[in-house]
Amino acid sequence: MNSQILRVGDALASIFQRVQEDRSTRCLDVKIEGEELLCAQTFPVAGDVQAEWVAIQAGTTAPSLLLVHIESSNGPWKWVLIAHVPDSLPAREKMLYASARDCLKQQLGLSYFVGDVHTTDLATFGYRDVLATTHNNIGPLSEKEVLLKEEARLERDLSVKASAMSVMPFGIAPACAAALDAFASGGSFLSMQLENETLTVLKQLPATHEVHLSLELARHVPSYVLYRHSDRRLVVFLYVCPDDAPVRLKMTYSTAKASVLALLPAHNITVDKTIEITDVATALEAIQSDIAHEEAEAPVLVQPKAFSRPAAPGRARRK
Repeated sequence: MNSQILRVGDALASIFQRVQEDRSTRCLDVKIEGEELLCAQTFPVAGDVQAEWVAIQAGTTAPSLLLVHIESSNGPWKWVLIAHVPDSLPAREKMLYASARDCLKQQLGLSYFVGDVHTTDLATFGYRDVLATTHNNIGPLSEKEVLLKEEARLERDLSVKASAMSVMPFGIAPACAAALDAFASGGSFLSMQLENETLTVLKQLPATHEVHLSLELARHVPSYVLYRHSDRRLVVFLYVCPDDAPVRLKMTYSTAKASVLALLPAHNITVDKTIEITDVATALEAIQSDIAHEEAEAPVLVQPKAFSRPAAPGRARRK
């Protein structure tokens, strides 16, 4: 949703378009300030790209979103986005910068970008790693450049696999873990929130009627809700993200949603439906609409007709 994204500042948008045309800038260092994406500094094209990259590594501070200008021999220069987000940052800040990557590319123009990568340590991220992120043709590469790109790609793939095995970027309160277990045993309603980088219980109910569902939801702050539909016994995961919630909070919750869903099977919870709403008053309507849509698309089983012996010639069937 547009209401959930950070906004690219006018100055950054202007700088981006200018350097796209004059090719005088190697890198833009982008930071998040308030609810805007701003250009903190620029690094010029100096002639030796390896030396330029060393200067970028030494001259930037984390966290940052680096837009690196990549030369092309067969058309306009392209950009690689590098999210430099150390592991030592608070979980909320890490999730915010993770969400900001898509905001930045979408608002500046997806077609300008040929690569997008995350690193926790820019000092160990060489220029060959920058080249390895590119997924479009940016011009013929030398044999050495091809080998460097392939080697870096393999290293990055191993790193991605290792990161995928890591734990959630936030903790879970013991009371929340117990509440999840209770819901798995037949609970009706559980709403959760992120508080001080920990998933905590917002409200827990042993039973709730569907007509009262909207009354139990937080109206002005994001939350994750598990609701057991009383008639169909379906488990619904509601991501409640009010329009008037702060942008940074929305982005944090949006990024963390996948991690919350991933922890549910460990508590023996299987989610049948995942629904996002911005207005709590529409919660029940959204669930019913989703169920009705699913039923409408369900294939209709046609029972085969019973076999009947054909009538003899000249003789009518018995009625």
